[in-house]
Amino acid sequence: MKHYRIDVNIVDHHTMVGQGLTDAINRSSSIHVSRTFNTLEACRQTLQERRPDVLLLDIPTAVSEGIDFCKEIITAYPKMKIIAVTIHDEYPVIQRMLETGVHGYVLKYSPVEQLTEAIIRVWQGERYICQKTQAVISRSQQRMVALTPVERNILRLICDGLTNPQTANRLSLSTETVNWYRKRILAKFGVNNTVNLVRLVLKEKLL
Repeated sequence: MKHYRIDVNIVDHHTMVGQGLTDAINRSSSIHVSRTFNTLEACRQTLQERRPDVLLLDIPTAVSEGIDFCKEIITAYPKMKIIAVTIHDEYPVIQRMLETGVHGYVLKYSPVEQLTEAIIRVWQGERYICQKTQAVISRSQQRMVALTPVERNILRLICDGLTNPQTANRLSLSTETVNWYRKRILAKFGVNNTVNLVRLVLKEKLL
């Protein structure tokens, strides 16, 4: 009896990357890449006629486009598994992708063994998140701070470089109120000045 190989399609905007993934994956005796696509639209059209077991999806530079595509495909073809294979290791992008219901998330610089493991495990019904992505999620969640809507708006304006009077004018608050909120935000993040606050927020991509 012929051994079944998991049927995989790849969407990657870089032809050489897609070919490299294909060559690496096809070394596995359990997986076979049958088609590759350079655009989301080419993939979309083909899926109407023939669907693989697992779709490897590169998230394009326009992240929202990839997220919308993922939502669309998961809704249209709920039995097909989707794994994001991407360079995006920013927590907000990871979080938004996982919220679509994507079945796996693997960073492109992960070992190919992790990718083949991801394909097998999601095909079997599990969810797979690579180790480096898990580390990003863990680190970011530890840094997450509960902010009120007003505090979050003020924090965004602080990171945009606005002064207290400018922030007050933008939000229709008094300068004294903004200053109070700024001190409260500093305390919540455990930093002692605005420079360190902005550095922390930008480094950990907490907005």
